Order: sequence, then C-alpha cells, then structure tokens
Amino acid sequence: MRQTIRGALVAGLVSLAACSAAMAYDAAEDRLEGTASVIDGDTIEIHGERIRLSGIDTPERGKRCGTVNVYQKAALALSDMIGARTVSCVILETDRYDRKVGRCEAGGKSLESQLVRAGWGRDWPRYSNGDFAGDERAARSAKAGVWGLNCPDDLWGTRNYD
Repeated sequence: MRQTIRGALVAGLVSLAACSAAMAYDAAEDRLEGTASVIDGDTIEIHGERIRLSGIDTPERGKRCGTVNVYQKAALALSDMIGARTVSCVILETDRYDRKVGRCEAGGKSLESQLVRAGWGRDWPRYSNGDFAGDERAARSAKAGVWGLNCPDDLWGTRNYD
C-alpha cells in the first residue's frame, strides 16, 4: 500500500513538473516563453496569458492614416517579426487590465525595438525610460510606418508621450 501511494505521488510530481516545463514560465525569473499569438500591435498571448509589450505604444483599434488601417498594420508587422519563432518575455508587472507587462524578444531581437524602428509603434518614455527613443528618431527620419503616412493629429489619442 505504501509503495502504491509513493508511486502515485512520484507520478503526480513528474506530471506536474512536465506540465510546468511545457508552459515554460519561471515565476522566480518572471519569464514566459512559447508560441505567441498576436492580439494587437502591442499585445501578444502565450499559453493563455496576455502580455502587453512594455515601453511602447501602437495605434488603437480603428485608427487610420488616410485609407491605411494602421492598427492592423502594426499587428501584422508584429506577427511578421515573430514568425514561427519562440517568443521569450521578461515579465515586469501586471497592469490594470490584468495583463502581464513585459519586454519580449523573438530570434534574439527585441519586439519593442523592432516595432518602433519600423514605424508601427512609438517610444513611451514614461514606461521605457527612453529605451526606444533612438528607434523612434530613426523611424521618423526614415519616414517608416506611420511617420511616412498622412495621419490625423489624434492618431495617438490624448496620451502624453513626454
């Protein structure tokens, strides 16, 4: 009887460890990695967890620059940057919408930096400490993404990006 209980306990622990490894979430390091689905230009989902990319902002739903749906363009750009690669995120906090907020990379490249440099996002110094300011300057200079389109003054809403 004791052998059976011990065997069941060991099997349960092995099963739990396998399940934890499959999710690839290490609470001690606050990391989450795996196959990502794009929710919008600055939000992905890994293993059912929503992750808001930290320090940047992308156009909101319904935003257009002329005939270009820049909300969709940002999401598609993020999807292309991820491709079939595993995404790895360092989770920094949980926001008021119960999403994890983190810095993410695919193929060893920062998703936040790539989005801003491609012109589909912008640096948000309040949250980035200016980490992506150089990427935004380069995108504006190159007229990449939204910076090369005829966008309305309210593209970014009433948010303060100082």
